Amino acid sequence: MSDKPHRVILLEEAARLTSGDRDAEYGPPFNNLSDCATLWSAYIEAKYSGRSLNLTSEDIAWLNVLQKMARTFAGNVKPDTYADAAAYSAIAGECANIGESMR
Repeated sequence: MSDKPHRVILLEEAARLTSGDRDAEYGPPFNNLSDCATLWSAYIEAKYSGRSLNLTSEDIAWLNVLQKMARTFAGNVKPDTYADAAAYSAIAGECANIGESMR
């Protein structure tokens, strides 16, 4: 058993998840979430008669945090849910930083 607070364990797990194999498999989160933003925006525009949202990579990361949150409402939460939410939150900050530097 670890003497670390549980929040530290979750944050370390989030860092491990986002800086290892997933980067190698899917590429940098900004690139992947930018692609998602383009696809989700096109889907919403097509489905809802031309209402364009122009989502960003940061938006997608925050929406993924909300998805993780929604999973907790049903109970039976998997242990990695909180680490994933923390990771997406950090990724949102990274995307915002990259987005600002591109303007």
